[in-house]
Amino acid sequence: MNSPFRSNRGRITDAYARSYPKPRILYVLLALILILNTAYGAPDVPLNFDGWVTEALAKLETSGITGGFHRQTAPLSRSEVAQIIQQAESRIRTGAVAPSAIDRKLLEKLKREFGKELAGRNGQTIGFIPQLRATEKKMAPAFETALHYTLGQLEQSIAPRLVLYSEFEAHNFESPPLAGKTAEQRLERWRGGYTSDFKRGYLQVNSAHLNLLVGRDWLFWGASPYKTVGISDNSPPFDQVRLSGTFGKRLKATAFTAQLDSTWYDDGEKRYLAKRYISGHRLDYQFNDRVEIGVAEWVLYGGDAQTLEWKYANPITFYYALQYNAKADDNVMFAFDTAIRPIDGVRLYGEWVIDDIQYESDSNDPHAVAWLLGLTWYPQQLGSQLGLHSEYARVNRWAYTHLVPDNQFTHFGYTIGHPIGPDSDVLRFLASYQFTVSTEAEIHTAITRHGEGTIADRFYGEDYEALPFPTRVVARTTEIGTRFSYRPLNGWNAIFSYVWHYTQNSEHHKGETDQVHRLTLQIGYLW
Repeated sequence: MNSPFRSNRGRITDAYARSYPKPRILYVLLALILILNTAYGAPDVPLNFDGWVTEALAKLETSGITGGFHRQTAPLSRSEVAQIIQQAESRIRTGAVAPSAIDRKLLEKLKREFGKELAGRNGQTIGFIPQLRATEKKMAPAFETALHYTLGQLEQSIAPRLVLYSEFEAHNFESPPLAGKTAEQRLERWRGGYTSDFKRGYLQVNSAHLNLLVGRDWLFWGASPYKTVGISDNSPPFDQVRLSGTFGKRLKATAFTAQLDSTWYDDGEKRYLAKRYISGHRLDYQFNDRVEIGVAEWVLYGGDAQTLEWKYANPITFYYALQYNAKADDNVMFAFDTAIRPIDGVRLYGEWVIDDIQYESDSNDPHAVAWLLGLTWYPQQLGSQLGLHSEYARVNRWAYTHLVPDNQFTHFGYTIGHPIGPDSDVLRFLASYQFTVSTEAEIHTAITRHGEGTIADRFYGEDYEALPFPTRVVARTTEIGTRFSYRPLNGWNAIFSYVWHYTQNSEHHKGETDQVHRLTLQIGYLW
């Protein structure tokens, strides 16, 4: 949902804080903002409102408990999570892995949450979480609710034949400003200033090897547990048709076609409403339980009187060849990602996205790429309770941009890829400690550099080799924060966090500084 308070998919929620002069710091520190604020970025499984399932699976996979699974293509379905739980139990029974006390308890908690799927039972499940949210200006209720309905069962599998899912949220807080020009608004005000949105809503039909999803859902393609530089969950979900299939244990294939928001094109002489679409396909392959690689390709296109291109909707074609042969100027991008667990408790991962790369020797254009590298470590000698995480992400100046404005990499004004956007990089460190199966604390710091390049930029022959990275006046933001969470399966739950932001060269004005203190608290009751 396009809101500073959105809790979609267990991601870090940045509340678009304002800049306050120093005399108001104490006032801001006393302000309580009741929002859902969680650490991981990959979309939640259905009915997972606060992201603990995503975090638990990531921890158990890194520790070697679950063995390998295709975590780099998300979101996972509930039946997929149940199969991962079964795989972990099998590894423990055969002695392939000996879980620590905290990992054993996390697995038991997952078994209780997914007991219905593990037993192969069908029917409907309804989740509801009322919340109270507040800022220094107001306090108001909000809520999320979802319906998950399954029917039938595949032979020799716990997966249902049919899944119907709908997820709804309502609140009356301000939405963040859009980062680009769009002809549509995702949210409209209703009574009492409330907005409401079906964040997810789809019908999924499963067979032995292929699954067809029609409706609204998130996509998250990449190895990072935070935000990917390819297709991430930074923008609103796609209204899409998605086909996926798992062939054996090692190979997973995914393809989708979606319609994006419409945008206005206006150069002063010509004005039209551009219809925009995106299609993509991806392969994930596990060499073994310790190594997984993913390759993906997608194409974004739009324009005056643009309609769906059926050649791109074909899941088994090569988009670059189709565009090249048609002499089209669509935005084709490639992605490669990998994750390696050299030893239990350590995960190394990386991503590389090619928006535009110059393979001809006489080209005078810059490479437009984005990439990231990361490390997660749960020291086994400390019982896997302490987690250490670090990640560096970089998006080059002209990545996500395009000479045709209709083809820039956005949806409803938000970058589809990494939220730092072009001409930026970020270095992140995080330490977490799992006190109990439902109680965790963390401290983190991040250093972000933003150049003056934006996603609306076009390359018009600048001397790119003479430009530093990031370019021109660089805004440098230091973030330090802490978080404490209590998240049982149901009943009361709470998340407390504090974050301090300090920006040099704020708004790219040399010498100007800006600092923000943000204290947040989320209290809710989950049925």
